[in-house]
Amino acid sequence: MPYQRPDQSNLYKLMSLSTEINLRHLSVRLGKEKLESYIDRAAAAGIVIIKIIHGRSGGDMRRATHELLERHPLVTDFEHPAAPSEGGPGVTIAKLVHIQN
Repeated sequence: MPYQRPDQSNLYKLMSLSTEINLRHLSVRLGKEKLESYIDRAAAAGIVIIKIIHGRSGGDMRRATHELLERHPLVTDFEHPAAPSEGGPGVTIAKLVHIQN
């Protein structure tokens, strides 16, 4: 699906968007849906670095997160584990394309 700019009526929602998303305690399916939607909204809001909290245990959410990041057209790079000050192995940092508004 190609990127579409948000209309003016939705801009107030984008202005309060956080730079991180917490996927802990979600099913993999729901986590992937929320992450994909979040990436689209974050890129549209001009956010270029996001923090994805997927947790440390199990690894299913981490693997699903990384698979999504590898194929998402708005993601340019990601790093895992994050620095200890950012959450270490329970967090992935992703870089998004910069979209000119």
